[in-house]
Amino acid sequence: MELFKNNQQLIDYLKTTDSMHNITERTLEKGHSIVTEFDKSDHLFFLVDGILSVEVITEANSFISSFIFSNDFFGLDTFSSYQTKGHAISVLSAKATVIKIKKDYLLATLNVHPAYYELLLTNFADIFQRHYRFFDLLSLSPKDRVQTLLSYLADFIGELNDLEQLEIPAVFTQEILAKFCRTSQSRISVCLKELHREGFLIRKKSPFILAQ
Repeated sequence: MELFKNNQQLIDYLKTTDSMHNITERTLEKGHSIVTEFDKSDHLFFLVDGILSVEVITEANSFISSFIFSNDFFGLDTFSSYQTKGHAISVLSAKATVIKIKKDYLLATLNVHPAYYELLLTNFADIFQRHYRFFDLLSLSPKDRVQTLLSYLADFIGELNDLEQLEIPAVFTQEILAKFCRTSQSRISVCLKELHREGFLIRKKSPFILAQ
């Protein structure tokens, strides 16, 4: 999680103004759709805690294109000139706390305190940088896709368990890995066994544990 960005300071500032109808906070359950496919929102969102998935839905199938972590802003399509979109955002963790900010209210507030523009733009730029890590994903072998994803998750949300081992949250199952890596669960299982045999993984079942 990119907690070095003091996004909470911006949220606290927004809450100090007349925000009753412009900024709301909700705790949502696993599977709840925050942004639905083709439904362009007029809000920007902030994830206080939890993990979300961004899913692209096509006629042939659906796949996860990215994940949203605590302290992330999301819903950038609210600023897009396109009137429709092709992805949905839903809660992946057991629960998630989300703040919903009306776009026009946000922009008007930032005009009063323009220093926060840089913070918001930094967030947008960092989101793109995270996406760039996966631009060549489909050119990789299934095993390398899995290893790339697990390394990414370890970098951003991995935590040390009681044995001081680097553990990835249990919400990342073989099913989720398959939807992101665009392959079958049976192939994911084979890849995990290979990574375990090579010493990359200490535990090959969810919650996955990486060798440090």
